[in-house]
Amino acid sequence: MKSRYTVRSVVAAAGLIAGGLLASPALGQSTSGAETEAATASGAETSQEGASAWSPRRTAAGRPDMQGYWDGGPANASHSIEDGCCDPIHARMQSRGPERLGLPFQLIVDPPDGRIPYQAWAAERRTEMLFDMETPTELAHIDPEDRCLLLGAPRSNYRGDLEIRQNDGYVVIQYEWAHAYRIIPLDGRPYVGGGIRMYNGDSRGRWEGDTLVVEVTNFNDEPWLDSHGSFYSENLRVVERYTLVDDDTLRYEATMEDPTVFTSPWTLRFDMGRIGRDGEYEFFEEACSEGVTNEHRLAAGRQAVARGERFIHTHEGP
Repeated sequence: MKSRYTVRSVVAAAGLIAGGLLASPALGQSTSGAETEAATASGAETSQEGASAWSPRRTAAGRPDMQGYWDGGPANASHSIEDGCCDPIHARMQSRGPERLGLPFQLIVDPPDGRIPYQAWAAERRTEMLFDMETPTELAHIDPEDRCLLLGAPRSNYRGDLEIRQNDGYVVIQYEWAHAYRIIPLDGRPYVGGGIRMYNGDSRGRWEGDTLVVEVTNFNDEPWLDSHGSFYSENLRVVERYTLVDDDTLRYEATMEDPTVFTSPWTLRFDMGRIGRDGEYEFFEEACSEGVTNEHRLAAGRQAVARGERFIHTHEGP
């Protein structure tokens, strides 16, 4: 059963935007239901011809109107932002595969090799985490998504569908996954104190021309960037850029900087496609309960380790 968990309830619960958000102009664009392919490194800029021929629908304040539902980018990205997913059997089991993504898979556009620039100690730690997640002995070894935790930025944007609402003072992003949401002030207010650390961090937005720029700080170190143990520290800083390419395409770019873990900043990019017209789409009730599944995984992992066996998570064939 579908249940629309709308941003209206989010705003009411937060008590921050007092209904003004919901008075934003209605959408009327055409629909694009197909999942979008990962953008290439050269896709960040529209052509001069396209730029002169198209202008985005705008709000009463003159800002690009990004409101509506959007697919959450490449289907395989949340599994691995470096490699996608998976061997043919694994892909079929999870309804994932090249037919849903477009090839080649490369979400990370800088550095050009598509790999996260981990420091040597961090690369070793992630390898250890790939062993731990395949033969887990404690809850922290299991992907935070499977533990029903919030996924942070940028992973929330490639985990599943999302909805954007905006007015002059705020942008709200609501996610299909686990009823998560982010409220992004646009008024230049300071970040919360440095001692406050959150799964989704603390977001502040601004407009640079027709691009919405969101800087996110104050993370905790619990979420992963994907299901491959791609981790970061509390010092992570993310700069997101949202740009309408056409009526039905929203380009997303995120640059990650964490001097504790990475050797240099790095950037991922992909396009999201619009889903449905206003009022013609609703989220699935994608709640999450870790339940007995993780208990069974822990029991199996502990038995394997007790036998002296440890396995690494891999996409190579059996």
